[in-house]
Amino acid sequence: MSEAELRGLVKWSVQDAPPEARAGRVLGTVLHAVSAVVTLGADAAVGARRPTWTVPADPAAYLDLGVVRLHWPASGPGELVAASREGVWAVAPGRPPRALPVGSWQVVRAVPDTGSRRPRQAGAPWQLEVTDGTSTGTLAGAWLALAWIGSVAGWPVPADPGAGT
Repeated sequence: MSEAELRGLVKWSVQDAPPEARAGRVLGTVLHAVSAVVTLGADAAVGARRPTWTVPADPAAYLDLGVVRLHWPASGPGELVAASREGVWAVAPGRPPRALPVGSWQVVRAVPDTGSRRPRQAGAPWQLEVTDGTSTGTLAGAWLALAWIGSVAGWPVPADPGAGT
């Protein structure tokens, strides 16, 4: 499954990147491939690769959403997050995946992770502030990855940060 197909499955809007951004992404992919070869794959080991947005046939298998990180509470250490068509989990090497109760969380705020007002393009880094009514945390990753998690969780599309929220 491609980015376009995954975009069709999420309930949140994902904006198209302008042509110059798509050209830059192609150049970035080429440079990343060269870097990975030169460093003997070290970039891949630290999560520097771009997501493929692949949705496996098995509904329980994780999608390739790239790096998504949860801080719960917001001041706590970061945990990697994985998602399937059935749920969302905190994952760590050497430990079993821990189901995250995202269905009981609400999005309080959504902001571009860069601090700018970047559009909601698939690969644009964003951060969601989420709450369970008692504690608050942050979920950070590419917009399309967060849109997938939001769709699985049943969250409404967050308000535009420029809309006074």
